Amino acid sequence: MSILKMTFANNSTQPDANVSIGFVSGSTTAAFNITNADTNGSVIKNLNSDIGDGNWYTFAELSSGVNIENFSGRIYVSYGTNWTVPTAAYEPSQNITDVNFFLRYDKMELTFNGDAADVGDLTSIDYWSIPMQLNTTKSGVAVHSDLGLEPGITTQMVYTALDALTSTPTSGLKSAKPALVPGTFKQNSDQPGKGFARIIGPSSYPPIGGVPITPYNTFESYLTDLVTKFGPTTAVGALVPGLGAGTIATISGEFNGVTTATPGTQNPSLPATGPQSRQAYTLVASIDASSNITLTGTVGNAANTTMSYAISSLLNPNGIYGASAEFSLNGATSTHPANNVFGWIGGDLLAGLNIGAVGSTTLIGTTMAGALPSSDWFNKISKTSLFGNLQSNAGYYNQYANALQSISEAYNFAYSDRFQAVQISVNPATTDTLKLTLLDDTLTI
Repeated sequence: MSILKMTFANNSTQPDANVSIGFVSGSTTAAFNITNADTNGSVIKNLNSDIGDGNWYTFAELSSGVNIENFSGRIYVSYGTNWTVPTAAYEPSQNITDVNFFLRYDKMELTFNGDAADVGDLTSIDYWSIPMQLNTTKSGVAVHSDLGLEPGITTQMVYTALDALTSTPTSGLKSAKPALVPGTFKQNSDQPGKGFARIIGPSSYPPIGGVPITPYNTFESYLTDLVTKFGPTTAVGALVPGLGAGTIATISGEFNGVTTATPGTQNPSLPATGPQSRQAYTLVASIDASSNITLTGTVGNAANTTMSYAISSLLNPNGIYGASAEFSLNGATSTHPANNVFGWIGGDLLAGLNIGAVGSTTLIGTTMAGALPSSDWFNKISKTSLFGNLQSNAGYYNQYANALQSISEAYNFAYSDRFQAVQISVNPATTDTLKLTLLDDTLTI
């Protein structure tokens, strides 16, 4: 049985009494075995398993850290008033109607079951609030780190960069407000929390028409530009070799498959067939006059595979931004992507749109980025050459991810890991301790 020791350090401006920590399992069926590392070895409870105040632990209660045998989910940090649990398995949504909307909290993600593939990461995809850092050691010797703030970067610099993106909303949607919470959001007298809480990321807004209304650019102008340059009425190769007459990209590569393993074992298995098996894919991405996108080609042994994305699905916050756009597979009812080859293929397209690779005329070596097959976007384009280096128009890439990419090692959008190492290994063969440090959070607002 492998055990991961996890410790906590408070280098923020918050007093220890103002800091709370909670553990949320990512599945109701997943193993959850965590104990307090102090002398009583009490069992740590799932934060949201009980309706009420939630199973939070003060910083002092976890002064010796915790011992983790099995856990897959999120570890939340809360400053001040903790979020409560109104329903079983609840986690806060970035919606002004959420009872915990105005509170200050953040999270990291961890999977540890004693397996070689176990990892942890910092994530700023949903929102940015509390700067953190991860460090691993083995027998006291440093192994790896995951920086919430790159060297020389302060919390104020991150805040300023992100706040500038929506201080004047660019979505064009009526009543959109800056992403700063509380910011200009009206707070009722019965809602807890004062001062800065979070800056909401573009993928965390409710569908268009919901509240709050996204202030971020919606990618509509990017899709319109693709229609203008490469749509059905254009000529192939007029701007980018191979693109035109509707074709906007080649989506091809190798899906490695999804392995499954019994917790605590080192021998995961890979399906021999089906959507979770290892297989190659080659599809053509085309756009119609209304900006709907269709992928057509071969997946594994299946020729004539079609994946269709409606523009409404792409433009919603969980679409291109969230890399979870609904699609129709071979004409069936639209569905969100799953952890299989079709989810991976869609990830190629959506990641390419986020970084601005689709239709890009920027040369990567001697080839325009837009002419490269999608797998080469991830293999041949360095992380410093994404976003504004691929598109001159700031509306043609994920500005939130761009702002974070150079100043933090956290996930800044769903497919950050295709371009840079944003996960930290907690393989028990090389790691026995994971340390979460809360960094200086000084802000002048």
